[in-house]
Amino acid sequence: MEDEIRLDRLTEQNWPLTMAWRSNPEIYQGFYQQTKPLAWGEHISWLKGRNKDWRNFLVIYRESWEDLLRPIGVVTIGQLDHWSPEIGYYIGEVSLWGRGLGKRAVQLGLDYLESIGKEYVHTTILDTNERSVSLIRSLGFRLLGNAREGESWYHKEL
Repeated sequence: MEDEIRLDRLTEQNWPLTMAWRSNPEIYQGFYQQTKPLAWGEHISWLKGRNKDWRNFLVIYRESWEDLLRPIGVVTIGQLDHWSPEIGYYIGEVSLWGRGLGKRAVQLGLDYLESIGKEYVHTTILDTNERSVSLIRSLGFRLLGNAREGESWYHKEL
């Protein structure tokens, strides 16, 4: 059996894990506003502040048939009420970086958007986040221009 990767809806029981990931400097250096580990209240406010037009998914992975399925990252999809929803992502298990799992996870998010009838998607990425820029370009996203300072906006037709 080959490895397995899928997206499951993020639940409250996973909030401590995602806070730990989001508090890792290797992870949050790719986020626009975060410059230090999170406080629990900040994390909960961020999660609960998402409206009904957002979906948060846990990336679930199994390397081989003898391994257990385990969470390794997050894919967020927002603005589902908009003609071009937004996708965000990170692999929280940094030991798995460089193995193509982020790309596969984002593709699963894109597949989800297509399955619900969306035709376009966008994302914003810090200009210094070369890994993420390379990932989304490999999936066919095009640079549209500047978003906020130090951040660019990318778009893709599904």
